[in-house]
Amino acid sequence: MTAPARRTDPDGPFDPGPRGADTHLVLVDGAGRHSLWPLWRAVPAGWRTVFGPAPLAACLDRVRSGPAAS
Repeated sequence: MTAPARRTDPDGPFDPGPRGADTHLVLVDGAGRHSLWPLWRAVPAGWRTVFGPAPLAACLDRVRSGPAAS
């Protein structure tokens, strides 16, 4: 069995993009779950933006800070 190929697409959802560019959002759903979300994708039903658009690093910091930050 062959291992699946690793995604190397530079436009993947966790690509940081150009340094300092606003590329991501932090979303939260009705249950309080947080999600890191690429700016180029539509926000799914049942989720709302609580942070961003902002650079990937800032969004990661926000997700890591947890629900108290929302």
